[in-house]
Amino acid sequence: MPRFRTPIRMPPARQRGFTLVELVAAFVIFALGFGVLLQILSSCLHTTAQAADYTRASLWAQSLLDPLGVGEPLRDGAASGRFDDKYKWQLRVAKVDPPAPLAALGAAAAAQAGNANVKGPAITDVSATNIDLYQIELVVTWGTFYMTHSARFVTLRAVTPDSNQLNTSGSLPAPQSGAKR
Repeated sequence: MPRFRTPIRMPPARQRGFTLVELVAAFVIFALGFGVLLQILSSCLHTTAQAADYTRASLWAQSLLDPLGVGEPLRDGAASGRFDDKYKWQLRVAKVDPPAPLAALGAAAAAQAGNANVKGPAITDVSATNIDLYQIELVVTWGTFYMTHSARFVTLRAVTPDSNQLNTSGSLPAPQSGAKR
């Protein structure tokens, strides 16, 4: 009797594609990476804006400090004002006594420098010369009520007393309001 053979079925070929779990995992990884990237870009923008503010503050400070003592005398005192709507300044000028004479340290300084056979540097006694030293401190502030930023600039100016007596009309800049650059 003839036997019917049932055809042997081969298992179907594996279908190609992604499962739902793989798609969800890929989306989660993408979302996390995108969130980290946005956080990095946000902090970069904040840092760039902050650097621009500090650069503007230093340019304002330079514009105020450069002419001090040039063409007009320096005097002890304080002044304040505004550069514009955002930046304010406070300036203090104080006369500084010259440092103690260092001539007595000449030979000892050369010996401490490492070679006793080398002649020490020529040291000029500043107190014997006719030079007045002024310490100038400028503080530039900006920001909001809740977050205020400031930059402090300190320098020394050497002025001969003769040139400092030429014009006694005033030494500090007049307070400004709304001065535009």
